[in-house]
Amino acid sequence: MATFQSIYNRIEYNVKEGAEKIRGLQQENARLEAENQTLKERQQELEHLLDDAKERIKLITITETIINKEHKQEIKKQIKDWVQEIDKCINLLTTK
Repeated sequence: MATFQSIYNRIEYNVKEGAEKIRGLQQENARLEAENQTLKERQQELEHLLDDAKERIKLITITETIINKEHKQEIKKQIKDWVQEIDKCINLLTTK
């Protein structure tokens, strides 16, 4: 049978060992919480960059649509001008 002193020493050792483990886990927890906060901040930065990129894509798409419409109108006007010029030439040829 173990003596009171040996039981006490074993309990004291286990308590100290448990306290050391707790301190280690608390330090690791604090480190992980700091890392988590850093990652959350980075995520917010990246989400902001993504939102900016999406806005730029929208603007580019709108701009391209406007440019394409203007270009289409210019082509229609050019064709109309050519048709008018051809009509003038036909009129000149038929009147002679």
